[in-house]
Amino acid sequence: MMAAYAAGEKGASRAARDGAVVVVVDAYRASTTIAVLVRKGVRVVPVASIEEAATYPGADYRIGERGSAKVKGFDFGNSPTEIGEAAIPDGATVVLSSTNGTRIVEAASGAPAILAGAFVNAHAVADFLTSGASVSRVVVVGCGWEGHRASEDESASGAILDRLRDLGATLDDRAERIVEAHQKRPENSLRTNTAARRLKRLEYGHDLDVCLALNTVPVTPHLLDGAFVGVRYQ
Repeated sequence: MMAAYAAGEKGASRAARDGAVVVVVDAYRASTTIAVLVRKGVRVVPVASIEEAATYPGADYRIGERGSAKVKGFDFGNSPTEIGEAAIPDGATVVLSSTNGTRIVEAASGAPAILAGAFVNAHAVADFLTSGASVSRVVVVGCGWEGHRASEDESASGAILDRLRDLGATLDDRAERIVEAHQKRPENSLRTNTAARRLKRLEYGHDLDVCLALNTVPVTPHLLDGAFVGVRYQ
């Protein structure tokens, strides 16, 4: 297996055109929230726009976030802590729209498979990809923030790529650099970067503990028929 790293919408779109499996990484917070939801047995429908989320037919719950703040009138903001504590029943359909993550999922449309990865399920995603499925090429895409790099997404991508390498995947040069940067980057820097300060300012600082906890949600969200569902690696 060849594994690469790419960034943002252009990276996701290019990976899909090249026929690679795409792992969408939005550590703060969409990918983490998706993992928490699918562990509950929930179907998560990602949509790029708030308008589509608000009018999506058949949704039991709506999660919306712009600029890290909850969208008015929606059931939840994009908070994995709140979602984890909420009594959302198994089998429910949740529609989710976020500033960055769901937009990148849309950009990856056409890829043979689209997964959601984060710190919380880094090993689960890598293990799933190498567990016997005929995957020859995977691209881990760091979503970033509105077109700019995000250190938390690069580090979470590094955790996934590091595990893939341990399991026998060959990394390209950029992916190797992402892993090296991840290994050298102290966690405290991720708790004080721009995204973390934004979350704290909006009183979502408690989400950082959830988002940065490595391998605590051992599921692989896999986009099937327009919705993420969970695959648990055993």
